[in-house]
Amino acid sequence: MKANRTLLAVAILGLLAILLPTAESCSCQQQHPQTAFCASEYVIVAQVLRRTSSKDRPALDAYKIAIKKEYKMSEEARKFLRHGKLFTASSGSMCGITLEPNKLYAIAANSEQVGLCDYVHPYSNLTIVERRGLSGIYRKGCGCRINHCWKHKCSRRVGSCNWTPSTAKIDCTASFSSCVPAGVVNEDGTPIKCHWRRSQHFGQCMVENGGK
Repeated sequence: MKANRTLLAVAILGLLAILLPTAESCSCQQQHPQTAFCASEYVIVAQVLRRTSSKDRPALDAYKIAIKKEYKMSEEARKFLRHGKLFTASSGSMCGITLEPNKLYAIAANSEQVGLCDYVHPYSNLTIVERRGLSGIYRKGCGCRINHCWKHKCSRRVGSCNWTPSTAKIDCTASFSSCVPAGVVNEDGTPIKCHWRRSQHFGQCMVENGGK
């Protein structure tokens, strides 16, 4: 009887191990590129030169990079990027990513270790609006907040824009819009009202993606 109970307990634990997500799995909330820009210590366009060894960090892959454009850089970021290296977890379950040598990437992050939860995208994949956003337009909207909205209609918060991330191939709001102050500010200069500034390509994107 005791043996049967032991076998049953082992079977249940095995089933739970399969059904329940591991604590080490990678889970990130989708960010609008403007949020990534404003919240990051550095925003750069970098060319990946090669994958290198990381003897002192065995659980990480290392990449040698050359910074081609620098849009935002704190003094702290300048220090940890001075060696021209980025690190990422070797395992995808730990949010690790793979970078391709010779390719340009737009990167917004807070340390030399980057992953799936950071803004790391091939520069060639960015829309002209995203490129202009990284080069300066997003900075103008850093006083505004972009709130996730999962309902059909969300209440408008002070100094913010609502955003429902799209499951379509292209998120039109992320690709063709920035959240900027609407001109009304508090005494300390923080915006009271913010609104979406949409490019001329936004409408076409919405039509092509079924209004998403």
